[in-house]
Amino acid sequence: MGMNEKIKEKFEKLLAEGKRVFQECGWDGRQWDRHPSDVDYLRFRTESLNLIKRTCGEESEHYQQMRRLAEDKRASGSSFYYHQCYGVLEAAYRDFSEDFLFDIRAMIRADLLGSFIEQAETLLNEGYYVPAASLTGAVLEDTLRKMCDQRNIPYPKKTKIDALNTSLARDGAYNKLTQKEITAKADIRNNADHAKFEQFTELDVKDMVKWVQRFASEYLK
Repeated sequence: MGMNEKIKEKFEKLLAEGKRVFQECGWDGRQWDRHPSDVDYLRFRTESLNLIKRTCGEESEHYQQMRRLAEDKRASGSSFYYHQCYGVLEAAYRDFSEDFLFDIRAMIRADLLGSFIEQAETLLNEGYYVPAASLTGAVLEDTLRKMCDQRNIPYPKKTKIDALNTSLARDGAYNKLTQKEITAKADIRNNADHAKFEQFTELDVKDMVKWVQRFASEYLK
């Protein structure tokens, strides 16, 4: 099951739970026959908040709305606000289903990627191909981390490209040829960082910049 399917399944599971609570507790759109239990409300809100954070991002209006419910003194402790949590979750699911969230996130990533790639190209044009290799390697590593996040693949904070590459290939993110290409680009970055300048050329770095730009554009969705 792909990441999108897993996210969709989690959304639908929580929304189905919310509908069941509405029926059992008699929500008529304005008031409850009896309030949901505080335990159920806290768990539902926490799971919804976590899902929205991972799916929409902390800057999204969906996440900010849910955070306000979690931090508001009245809403945080009263299961009366269960229906508001449900409404935010439903809105997030609709945007997710229509690919609106990922369109926004892809545009943000593309802007950031473009900025760093432009810096690397500027360095290359001015003859500084060694720092260009280091910068492009950092872009590649960040891309792999984001791909792991999308697929819920855990990794330590100090994990390097090789470990990320192995994990992603094992998870089926890309084929063996791409895995080998990433290993080669990582070698260029490592040689640049450790002053092994004889191990790569300016042309190698030019090819590296183009390849990483294409790879990130294709896989960061």
